[in-house]
Amino acid sequence: QVSPEELIDMVQGDHVHPDLQMSFSNPVTQEFDRERLIAHLQSLSQAPAEQQRQWRDLEYRLAVSRKHEKLSQLMRQSAFVNSLEARAQHKAANTTLHVNCLYIPYHAYSEESIQADPAKLAQYLAENKDAYQTEQRRGVQYLVFPVEPIAEDQKSFQEELEALKEAFAQAKDARIFAKVNTDNQPDASYLYLTSQELPDVLKAQKRHAAPVVGPVQEGSWHRLYRIVKSPTTEDEVYEVAVIDKKLVPGDNACDQVFRQADLCASTVRDSTQLAEYAAQQDMPVHTAAVSPNDIQVGTLPQARTLVRWLYNEAKVGTVSSPFELGEVYVVAIMTGHTLAGTAPLDQVREELASRVINAYKASKIIAKLQEAAPSLTLAEQAEQHGHGARFVTIDNLCFDDDSLQVTGTARKAVGAAAALQPGAQTAVADEHGVVVIELLSRDSPVPPEDITTQQGEMTQFSKLKQSDATLQSLEELGKIQDYRYRFY
Repeated sequence: QVSPEELIDMVQGDHVHPDLQMSFSNPVTQEFDRERLIAHLQSLSQAPAEQQRQWRDLEYRLAVSRKHEKLSQLMRQSAFVNSLEARAQHKAANTTLHVNCLYIPYHAYSEESIQADPAKLAQYLAENKDAYQTEQRRGVQYLVFPVEPIAEDQKSFQEELEALKEAFAQAKDARIFAKVNTDNQPDASYLYLTSQELPDVLKAQKRHAAPVVGPVQEGSWHRLYRIVKSPTTEDEVYEVAVIDKKLVPGDNACDQVFRQADLCASTVRDSTQLAEYAAQQDMPVHTAAVSPNDIQVGTLPQARTLVRWLYNEAKVGTVSSPFELGEVYVVAIMTGHTLAGTAPLDQVREELASRVINAYKASKIIAKLQEAAPSLTLAEQAEQHGHGARFVTIDNLCFDDDSLQVTGTARKAVGAAAALQPGAQTAVADEHGVVVIELLSRDSPVPPEDITTQQGEMTQFSKLKQSDATLQSLEELGKIQDYRYRFY
C-alpha cells in the first residue's frame, strides 16, 4: 500500500518522484526547482477543473508506480541462497566424470516393418502433450505482386544521374555534397582507400581530383565516385567521395501493380480461386503459419500490417484488400486458425511418427543388449551387436554438457551418468539412439571453505530473475490475456 503521508512525500516532501523533479526543473540550470513545484501546488485550487483532474490522475499513477516498485523490491530482497545450496552448485558445476559409452543409433535399424498407426500417434501425443504446446497460429495463403521500375522511371533516373554527376564534379565540398545526396548510409559516402583498395573503375582512370567516375551499377545501386585527394607519399591514401543512388519505381509503376492486385482481391473468393488466378498469371502461391507477434510472414520481412489484419478483421476464407509492404503488394486469404494449447495431431504427425518408431527401436535394442553375456565389456558388446554400434571412453564429462562425442545431443544420457555410482551402468533411450553409460570414476572437488562469493553470485542471478518471474506469476494468477499484438 501507499499511505497518504507517503504520497505527500513523493509529491512535495523529501523524496519527490524523479518524474516531478524533471517536470519542475530550472530551465537554465536543469536542476530541480522545489519553489516552482510548491507554487504550482498552491495555485491548483484556482486552476480549471480539467487541470485539477489531470493532477489527480498524475498522483494516482505515481501511487501505482510506487506499489509496483515496492513489490519488485520485496521480491528481489526475498532472493536468498544458503551455503548448502552454494556448495551443491559448486560441486555440480565442477564435478567431472570418466565414463565408457556404448552408442547404437536408431537409423541403423530398418523401419520397413514398423507401423506408426494413428492410434499410437494419438497415444504418444496424449502422454507427452507438455512437449507439444503451441501458441495460437493463423494460416494464410498469399500472392505477391512486385513493383518494378518501368521505362519512364529508367529514363528519369538516368537524367537525374547525369545532372547529379555534373553537379558532383562542380561541387566545392565533395564530402558534404556526397553526404547530402547519397541514398545509402551517409557515413559511408567518404572513404579513405589505399591504391590496392581502390575500385577497378577508379584504377583505370587518371587519378586526379576533378573527374567524376560513373554511374557504375553494383547490384541494385548506381554509384558515382570522385577522387578528392590523391596521395603524394607512400604513407598517404586516396580520399574518395561516393554517391549511391537506387532506381525505385515511380507512382505510375505503383499504380499499375496496385490495380492488378486490387482486381485479384475483388475477383477471388476462396483458396481454390486464388490458386486458379495464380496459375493463370504464372505466380506462386505462398503459405505461412502466423503467430500474433510475428513481424515477418514467409518471405515478407516487414508484414505487421498483414498480421494485424489476420488477428483483428480476418475470418477463415476472408480475402484481403491489397497490402502495400515495401516494394510489393500482397493479397492474402486466411485459411485456418489453430488455438493455443496442445498441437493438433496433423500438425506434428511426422515428428510423432519418428518418436514412436524410435521408441519401438529403443525397446528392441535394449532387449538385445540384455541378452548379451554379463561378462562382456561395453567395447565387446559394441563389436558383437553390430548395427553401427560405437564404443568410446570419455574423460571430463560435466553435468552441464548436453552432448556426447558419438551421439550428438544426449541430455538424458548425461543426466543418467551423473546419477550413477562408480562401476554401475545404465541404458538410456536418448534423442538419436540408445546409449549405455558406465561410470568409471567421479572427480568431485572439495568446495572452498569460504563459499560467500558463490552465494553472492547465485543470489544476484536469482534477483535478476525475480522481476520477470513475478510479472509472469501475476499474469497467470490474474488470467491476463496479452492483446497488444492487435495494435502494433
